Amino acid sequence: MTRQFPRTADFVIVGGGTSGLVLANRLSEDPNTEVLVLESGQSIGDDPRVQNPSTWTTLLGPEPAWQLETVPQPGLNNRVEMQLQGKALGGSSMINGSAFIAPSRAGIDTWAKLGNNRWTYDALAPYYGATYSVESPDPNICKDMGIELVSNIDPAATPKGPVQVSFPSFVEPQPVAKAWNEVFKGKGYNTTAELFPIQSAGNRCYTAAIDPQTQKRSSSDSQYGGPASSRPNLIIATRATVLKIVLSGSSSEKLTAEGVEAAIDGTIHAFMATKEVILAAGAFHTPKLLELSGVGDRSRLQCLGIPAVIDNAGVGEHLQNHVMCMRTFELNDNVQVGDGIQSLAFLPLQDRAQQQMLFDTAMPTTDEEKDFYDAVRAVLNDPNEASCSMFMTFVGLPNFISLGVMQSIPFSRGSTHIASAEPGDNPRTDPQFFSNTLDLELMARHLLTLEELPSKSPLSVYVKENGQRIPSEIPITDLQSAREYLRQNAVATHHSCGTAAMLPREKGGVVDQNLVVYGTRNLRIVDASTFPVIPQANPMSTIYAVAERAARLIKGGSE
Repeated sequence: MTRQFPRTADFVIVGGGTSGLVLANRLSEDPNTEVLVLESGQSIGDDPRVQNPSTWTTLLGPEPAWQLETVPQPGLNNRVEMQLQGKALGGSSMINGSAFIAPSRAGIDTWAKLGNNRWTYDALAPYYGATYSVESPDPNICKDMGIELVSNIDPAATPKGPVQVSFPSFVEPQPVAKAWNEVFKGKGYNTTAELFPIQSAGNRCYTAAIDPQTQKRSSSDSQYGGPASSRPNLIIATRATVLKIVLSGSSSEKLTAEGVEAAIDGTIHAFMATKEVILAAGAFHTPKLLELSGVGDRSRLQCLGIPAVIDNAGVGEHLQNHVMCMRTFELNDNVQVGDGIQSLAFLPLQDRAQQQMLFDTAMPTTDEEKDFYDAVRAVLNDPNEASCSMFMTFVGLPNFISLGVMQSIPFSRGSTHIASAEPGDNPRTDPQFFSNTLDLELMARHLLTLEELPSKSPLSVYVKENGQRIPSEIPITDLQSAREYLRQNAVATHHSCGTAAMLPREKGGVVDQNLVVYGTRNLRIVDASTFPVIPQANPMSTIYAVAERAARLIKGGSE
């Protein structure tokens, strides 16, 4: 029997994920506003694996996650990488590792430098604060671990939101994590417990969207969707897959998004929007839906038999994602370790002259690439900004510690496009990892630094001398071996963004500064696909903040 839902609402939100449920909550605060959310996945909030943040890797199967993958990547020795995305109420906030990490302020300011003067870090800061609340770590543990317990939080980003953030590695003092902190203190970086530090470079405590009282995952579903779900003016439909956007009007004027077509229980239904259709389907499915609906590069769409109603070659382009690489070291016997990520360090390249030489030999050739290159280079040229993050984690191997290195803001960009006119087919995704040689060169140098960390005192006290290293096939001894190790072992993160970028249209933009799709009157995008430059580390905090700001823009309130 087909489930019944209202066929008309003021706002139709496509995707009940991280950003979609923020919008659903905020827009339905007005009891006179009817909101309909259409989500392909199901409600999984009661699953014990979801509630327990330490079991998140068991949630990456086909039920709670879209099983997307890249084309073979030449920069990764032609390996194919999985690009998973949450397929459930709450989206990726239900299946990820729960990391809640602040972006680089300078990184967010690149959004403004690329043509979005209203999207500076200072303009977005209050919306980060509207997203989360945090319980400070135990001051006695901080003292024991050599951590600065900062209380002068940026007033603009004062935490007062629903997502509960905590310091999960601070249940008790961890001697190995303390040693990590001391190693970086020797490099000139104190360890701070501040969530939103002024400069990105430095050593930080790991913070995550985990309720400090219950130790359960704090997600978009539990903190936004669930509390609003009882409102009579909010309808959330699960197992409802949107197939296309219904657009009307002539090419000489802005088109109107009348609604969407969605498949529910095997039947296609039309759902109409009296005010707006809002895409919150993520970095892969948002551009996919645009292209299926005739919004994209005209020649690409015509080859697939799709009439182009808005010719915009920027749709599906500018795909950005981080790659990371792990190295596992054997510890001495009976070393006490914790669970999960323990520490984070954000580092610039120490040899500044060498970095400048690398930058000068990799100049782009097109104006569009030059704008992006110049913006990212300006951030990485600042010695207080990081070109990588390093982290220490324990991944279940007894008596082993894993160290990881991840890009901060990569120069390489790729694309994701539909490969057919069939809505059920996955898009063709090509992130082009390491296609810009700067990414490989910077990361190889950071990997050499990572390789040396276990030999530095006092971390060396805990790591077994001449112990096992995993993987062991490629010893990391110089730049060439570091490059080869990365090509063989670096993996994609699940941080994709940029595929419907907020940029001037003439520079490949898909949405304007109000997040409205160019050429339309009322089709808006609110998800990571709009980010013109990827945030450093996990982007979840920024996805929340952009959704909070978008809700304010839609409601027409003062900012």
